[in-house]
Amino acid sequence: MKAGLASVALLVGCSSGADSHNTGAWTPEMGDDGTGGVMDDDGDGGPGGGPGGNEEGDEGEGGNEEAGQDEGPGGCVPGESAPCLCPDGLHLGDEVCNEDGEWGACLPCEEPSNDEAGDDDDDDDASDSSGDGGSELPTEVCYPGADNSFTTCFNLHYFEPDAMPAGYDYPGQLGDDVNYRDPVAFIDLEENPEGTSLAPNFVLSEIAQLFKGRYAIVQPHAVVSLQGLRDEVGAINVNSGYRSPDYNASVDGATYSRHMYGDGFDLDPVSVGLTQLENACTSDGGMLVEYTTHVHCDFRFDAVDEEFFGPAPMGIGLGAEISLSAELIEDEDGVWTAPALGFDEGEPRRRWQAFDAGGELIATGAGPTFRPPAQARSMIVRVGRAIDVATDL
Repeated sequence: MKAGLASVALLVGCSSGADSHNTGAWTPEMGDDGTGGVMDDDGDGGPGGGPGGNEEGDEGEGGNEEAGQDEGPGGCVPGESAPCLCPDGLHLGDEVCNEDGEWGACLPCEEPSNDEAGDDDDDDDASDSSGDGGSELPTEVCYPGADNSFTTCFNLHYFEPDAMPAGYDYPGQLGDDVNYRDPVAFIDLEENPEGTSLAPNFVLSEIAQLFKGRYAIVQPHAVVSLQGLRDEVGAINVNSGYRSPDYNASVDGATYSRHMYGDGFDLDPVSVGLTQLENACTSDGGMLVEYTTHVHCDFRFDAVDEEFFGPAPMGIGLGAEISLSAELIEDEDGVWTAPALGFDEGEPRRRWQAFDAGGELIATGAGPTFRPPAQARSMIVRVGRAIDVATDL
């Protein structure tokens, strides 16, 4: 009985491609170019491409909360900072967790002067900013729309961290990565027609549905990238877009699932194979994990849109480590499996290759198990298209 082991730590704050994590060679015959006769898990001989509807699984980034830092009685880590809503309800400031683990005052937020407090004039437009009361809050968020004019706009609704709607308990910033900070604003799906075009080929109801949370985050930069994928590979079914924290938990989503941040999507292509969609995701700067039921593509490497998250409190973060690992295990009958950790939102697809003594590819397969030919002398399995494990036989 033999075994191989590989692991990788992904930086969620910087771009990474699947091939950069390889532990061994990977050849085109495996099917990464959409060819090569690889059998899918269901044995149909090739990647799927029909309508989806799978609400399970995504990128497997969950559950990795920052180690070694304890929250205080106020629910924060000393030194941590977060955007906050000023008392005037019109501006954003920053609050910092003190040494007792409690949130401090929202700054800079100045109290109005006596003249300002007693002013009854109708000149309190939210767009009027003195520059002394924190950052001005946007009142709406705009999308490309059917004609790419960015004139399709929705009102924004702001909530204090301790007064979020029921079901919206976000986990707090992940490490130093400001792309994983809690949101401060949402759009209200009850206010906006579900058939509204957010981009030439996508409407609101494809990306956010009321039963997954009345308030939603749909980041404009992610809509632009999603439309870019569609322009490249043709029609795409969005199996899952935005999820509120409660809904995400109900489908066993990862603690820090990008679905909750409005830039993560589970996708099925209509007219091309999964491999072409996967390649388009990574070439467009997205983060990809290949699951057995779908492709997950998110755009975590782009700065989150400030309309929903406010200004980055401490500049660009260093990134938070997400660990993926897998190993090769052979049973007494010569059948191999590849148990994996870190893929918290679904079962990653396994693609197998076996080589002879001269290094020639002699067998391929796709599925949870693999039996290499008797003449095979080495083997590689690709797990989720994110990590490869190799072993000698």
